[in-house]
Amino acid sequence: MNELPFELKTDTELQLAAAPDFQRGLEYGKPRPGHPEGAVKWHIAEVLANVGNWYSGQPHYWDLRMIALIHDTFKFQVDATRPKHGENHHAMLARRFAEKFLTDVAVLDVIELHDEAYNAWQKGSRDGNWERAKERADALLKRLADNLTLYLDFYRCDNATGSKSNEPYDWFVAYADKS
Repeated sequence: MNELPFELKTDTELQLAAAPDFQRGLEYGKPRPGHPEGAVKWHIAEVLANVGNWYSGQPHYWDLRMIALIHDTFKFQVDATRPKHGENHHAMLARRFAEKFLTDVAVLDVIELHDEAYNAWQKGSRDGNWERAKERADALLKRLADNLTLYLDFYRCDNATGSKSNEPYDWFVAYADKS
């Protein structure tokens, strides 16, 4: 395994890192908008730094670490010849991998849904369809239910990396507060 730019702290984290697909996923990626760092491992290092800076000692610190490690690691498995949704979305591929190691449905759901608030915002910002954006945000809020805090805390850590704008995060937080 190549040198990691972050420390693995638990037995489960070490088990993840030993999986060949996980190792391959860490090395995947080139600099691009939102992710100027390139390889997934560098993005994960940024997210983990945010988790440590903002949530160390908090009850869901270890859950946030697990989500950070897995959330984008399976982008390399997406089949570019097919639509990127359902079982061919990197977040669902990540969830399926995580299910081999984890049973906490809240953590698994956040892994699967980690981009959904951004995708909802995109419906309004890019497509000009704010009604559809709100419908998508409502569906996400309903699905998250009691796990909204974990989701928002991870979204904050993930969004404060690379060249990402705060606008999607701020929109979703404000929308969730009104709902």
